[in-house]
Amino acid sequence: GLALAAGDEQLAAPPAAPAPKPAAKEAKPISTISPAGTAQALSELTTFLRAFAFAAPSEAVRREEAWRLWDPNGNGYLSLAEVDLGVKMTLQSFLKDAGAGEAVWRRFRPSFIRAFNDAKDAAAAASSLSDDYVTKGEFRLLLSYLGYYATWFEVFAMVDGCSDGTTATDDRRISREEWEEGIEKVVAAGLSWAPYVALRSATPASFDEMDSNGGGYVLLIEFCAWLKAAEVEAATPAGLALAAGDEQLAAPPAAPAPKPAAKEAKPISTISPAGTAQALSELTTFLRAFA
Repeated sequence: GLALAAGDEQLAAPPAAPAPKPAAKEAKPISTISPAGTAQALSELTTFLRAFAFAAPSEAVRREEAWRLWDPNGNGYLSLAEVDLGVKMTLQSFLKDAGAGEAVWRRFRPSFIRAFNDAKDAAAAASSLSDDYVTKGEFRLLLSYLGYYATWFEVFAMVDGCSDGTTATDDRRISREEWEEGIEKVVAAGLSWAPYVALRSATPASFDEMDSNGGGYVLLIEFCAWLKAAEVEAATPAGLALAAGDEQLAAPPAAPAPKPAAKEAKPISTISPAGTAQALSELTTFLRAFA
């Protein structure tokens, strides 16, 4: 009874006055994002691309090490959140500076979901989860895609808002006026630091090719789809990598494999009748186990 009553007086007592909250720490200012297309921005893009150079086929050992870090629970799948954190950790480790790594991660973060969505269905689905997550077999492609989409996002940000970089005038979409005003910068980028087919040959008329729904604006997803299509059609190295899995998406679903014969269920052990010698022996065993 004394044991069972423990805590009852606490339930009946009035709640104690809450402890005073510790003084809030002064928030550290978030580093500003340098204007897109500038020397500083291109330096950050170069840093990003170098940090993920282990996408090269010859870097299998480094990828294996990275996979273990990115997949901490070892379930064989990467969620978008795990990819986001993995990118951040990789940049911080590469730069050996947590703050500088976070600044580069923050700059290109809007592009990560595009790379993730393109990579997660690149390989044939091995389970019902495969097309929702990036598997180990898709990891090398994901690393390559991160570089492509980060570069494309940099070009997109350069045009968005008719201004350099991420500013108050940016709304993550490109209008026809913004595209026409920025077309020279786009072509210049395609001939230098963003060597992709569609950028090199971009014209004012390209806006209608990108604006697939005719809404009068080009979103990042439409901009990336336009660039990807041109690379795939030209069969460039990037295009061949980006086309991985597309033929599987276009193919009809394979016939389901025959289900294996059901295993014979093992009989569930019976419970001895209460009050019998066997039951009392089991009760004694239980009590001794918690002595």
